[in-house]
Amino acid sequence: MAHRFRENFWIDDPDGRYPAIALDGHGRAVTGPASNMAHLLSTGILSPHEAHLVADRLARPDLDGGRGLRTLSSTTGGYDPLTYHRGSVWPHDTAIAVLGLAGVGRHDVARSLGEGLVTAAAAFDDRLPELYAEIDGEARSYPTACRPQAWAAAGAVAVVSYLDSGLLPAWAVPQ
Repeated sequence: MAHRFRENFWIDDPDGRYPAIALDGHGRAVTGPASNMAHLLSTGILSPHEAHLVADRLARPDLDGGRGLRTLSSTTGGYDPLTYHRGSVWPHDTAIAVLGLAGVGRHDVARSLGEGLVTAAAAFDDRLPELYAEIDGEARSYPTACRPQAWAAAGAVAVVSYLDSGLLPAWAVPQ
């Protein structure tokens, strides 16, 4: 499975080397850096070198805008922070990234994303919505987002626990 994943999903483009978000209907990798690559960090499918490539890619300002992890790079065609999956920030997605990054030892990137999420929470009276826009360094409401939202709240609790202790919750420790 890891061999097939590397063969089909790893791409090199002007943004560097990173896992594609998907394969299209013809089996070709869909380019454009996206938050989904962070979900791979906890799976064991990435080598340590690949995990660091992913961490380095997530750390760039086009994905880490300072208020959480964007679902799509701000340099990608089609980016729009006020769309559901083309640039908005999902608190639970950021939490998955924070815990995955911490699990592979990339506390620098984990802390940046986690602290950005905590900072963004203040814009919503600490009641994080399902998703929000990060525009010009500010967290802004997404028009139809549920607020508060359960998985956003659960993700925030995990992130705050990590930031407070520097430790991963027991359920998030890689086996």
